[in-house]
Amino acid sequence: MAKTEGWVITRRAYEILGIDKNTLFKYRDDGTLKLGPHYAAFPETRSRSSFRWNITRIRKDLQKQGIAVSSL
Repeated sequence: MAKTEGWVITRRAYEILGIDKNTLFKYRDDGTLKLGPHYAAFPETRSRSSFRWNITRIRKDLQKQGIAVSSL
């Protein structure tokens, strides 16, 4: 079974959450997802695709807001 919790790369994040890449970045850009609890950038981060995403926290907080995401 694939690990679906914790910090993952961008591609895995939107696959696990069952949303598309543009939606994931829309939530980041509009402030729905916050730097720190939801995503992280590191010194080697060169693009948005190399962020790490906290799947557990994102899923919990989006569900609280009534936004449907995959619960796999």
